[in-house]
Amino acid sequence: MHLIRFIFVVLFLFSCSKKEDYSSIQVIGHAGMGLAMSNSMYHDNSKESVEYALKMRGCDGVEIDIQLSSDGEFWLYHDQDLNTETNFTGCISEMSFQDLNNVKYNSWYHEKLCRLKDIDSSLLVGKTLYLDIRTVNFCKNMEVLSQSLLDALNSISFLHNSGINTVVVSNNHYFLSFLSDNGYNVALEIDVDFDFLNFQLLNSSITEFIVKNNNITSSQISFYKSNGIDVTIFEMRSASGIRKALKKNPKAIMTDDLREAIIEVY
Repeated sequence: MHLIRFIFVVLFLFSCSKKEDYSSIQVIGHAGMGLAMSNSMYHDNSKESVEYALKMRGCDGVEIDIQLSSDGEFWLYHDQDLNTETNFTGCISEMSFQDLNNVKYNSWYHEKLCRLKDIDSSLLVGKTLYLDIRTVNFCKNMEVLSQSLLDALNSISFLHNSGINTVVVSNNHYFLSFLSDNGYNVALEIDVDFDFLNFQLLNSSITEFIVKNNNITSSQISFYKSNGIDVTIFEMRSASGIRKALKKNPKAIMTDDLREAIIEVY
């Protein structure tokens, strides 16, 4: 009897224990519902995946990978060559709408490749859109002109909607400084060997870092915050990985399991 009473008291106290409050941390869908997630309903970076994520209660935004086509339009796609994930081969940078409009993913639903401007922008209002821009023409192994990328961004009207928080992501801090000078919010992707002191000397316009979860600690995030830099972390798939990321108290997490992240936060 005493044992049963003890177990009841323990369970009661456990159920009443206060859950940590992570509500200030944004939950961002990585490439929509998640990058290369086998249990995702739709292929990453597809229109279906992005819009499905944005419709989920608790989702604060999405990150997508975009590349510039030969006729100056942004298309959603992660890899360098189309043959890794689709029924086509070659680079987006060498193709026009006529070619790319026929590209489909090698997935269950065979989703079509999507242009950035074809995303339902009404779903983005009140949310954050991270645009991870490829600044290299992979087929020619050369940099894409920053002005060409800027012109393509400027041509998409919803990116200038004050109700949508658009943030351009790149590991090229010179390109990001150029975009910042032209009115865009930017975030620098950094690695474990990042030199913050040299960064401070070169870039006063970049106020957010994007970094892999395993490459940063909570104390480093606190340090960056104290120096006016927000931190968003990515590459987390398991529930335990998501919980560890949340405990670091970043500005946001870009998760590959959006459903689980929302459960952990709310």
